[in-house]
Amino acid sequence: MEQKNRLFDFLYQSLKKQIETGLLPYGSTLPSMSQLCEIYHVGMRTARDVLKTLAREGYIRTAQRRPTLVIYQQSPIPQAGPSPEPSIRTILTHRSSILSVYETMALLMPPLFSFSAMVCGEEKMQHCLWVLAQEKKAHRNKWQTYSTFLHEILSSSGSLLFRDLYISLELYAQIPFFWEHRDSLTEPADNTIMQNTFWHTGLLKPENAGDALRYFTALYRFTKGMIQKYLDRLALEYPWIPKSHKNIYAWNADLGRDHYHMQITRDIIDKIGLGIYRDREFLPSEEALAGQYQVSIATVRKALSNLNRLGFCKTYNVKGTQVTLFNDQATFTCMKDKTYKNDTLLYLSGLQFMALAVPPAVRLTFDLITEETLKSMEKKFHEPKAIPLDIIMDCITERMPLHPFQTILKEVRKTLHWGYYFSFYPEGSPMSNIINQMGLKAYRYLCRKDRAAFAGQLSACYCHILVFVRDFMAGCGLPQADKIAAPDMSFIHLYV
Repeated sequence: MEQKNRLFDFLYQSLKKQIETGLLPYGSTLPSMSQLCEIYHVGMRTARDVLKTLAREGYIRTAQRRPTLVIYQQSPIPQAGPSPEPSIRTILTHRSSILSVYETMALLMPPLFSFSAMVCGEEKMQHCLWVLAQEKKAHRNKWQTYSTFLHEILSSSGSLLFRDLYISLELYAQIPFFWEHRDSLTEPADNTIMQNTFWHTGLLKPENAGDALRYFTALYRFTKGMIQKYLDRLALEYPWIPKSHKNIYAWNADLGRDHYHMQITRDIIDKIGLGIYRDREFLPSEEALAGQYQVSIATVRKALSNLNRLGFCKTYNVKGTQVTLFNDQATFTCMKDKTYKNDTLLYLSGLQFMALAVPPAVRLTFDLITEETLKSMEKKFHEPKAIPLDIIMDCITERMPLHPFQTILKEVRKTLHWGYYFSFYPEGSPMSNIINQMGLKAYRYLCRKDRAAFAGQLSACYCHILVFVRDFMAGCGLPQADKIAAPDMSFIHLYV
């Protein structure tokens, strides 16, 4: 029931926010029930309950065998000319946020598409092309055809994050609106785009990763430029429509995993891996933990049960819960648990994503890191349990000028818990640890103002952790881990 209620709240709040902000304007239709289930990873019953609630509250109107309509109307805006259709008003109001989504897509999606195509393999690529052929036979419009094909490419990568992230970006980019108004967007494409097609098979062969990267980059930059010019024209046509600077993009990479007891479980694992709770040491009492995390004792007991099951702790009657650290036998046991298997695969997917996302993130933030910031970071390196890579990524994330990109970095980093990595080392996380030495090396490149080497070294850090943990987990009963490929540094160097 707890999981069902959380998914209900997530879907309800997401749809309600989109309706109230105008992303789903008056008169527009919601995705079908099956599409909602696919986009938000909820069951049919949860989607049905959410739509019933929204209909009861006057946001939507439902009818059998008909699309669900939005009937909520925003307060009218004083105007000095003809009233535009609701969708145009929404687009113009949120044009800054929409353009920031397209800028984020132009930075992130080219490496994700190119890498996914490179690692998905011949058999999976043939399946993707078969899906594309079926979409064309179904006479769907080109945007739907392209989108479905790219969803398949991203899914074939083995990542649990790529496809969900792309769906969220598509949603906030308002692609259906711009497709409907595509005649107003038509401009001659540059040679890079004209020489290829979106599904050109040769472009997606592993040996052509560099060409694919350049093609997708050119395509997204061209698309963003077209849309910006169109929005500028609309703004001149309807000058009385105010421009909101509110950032409306949202994404949850942790959906279904952020119950209180799971948050506590992961926090304690982090503290064990960092050496705050040492091997054979007893954790604070249940009452003390309940007070520390501001939760009930029942929630703490769920967390301790998780830790026992995962092999990090063992609870004894009267004595309390003792740290036992991670061991191979506990890992084999955990790999039989569906929840923990998915948790581990999402952790590995997060490492994979960060390895690919770091170069464009560095590109946007490198010149914003001052000498004062460098000195501040160096001081933090000397603090107890400091992790240089985490400190550096905090700096990059805080300075990220694109709100959607910043949101994505924060969400993915929430899935990465240092305890999972450092628990493999008996000494925890001292500066002698490999990943900390690699992080310090990245910092030295940053001090030398060598942007390419800095970005490449940060990516190498995430690749190291991914390979280290993935290979161990694959040998402990999680063969799916092998499907999450570590980016090759030669691929990373194509766009650092």
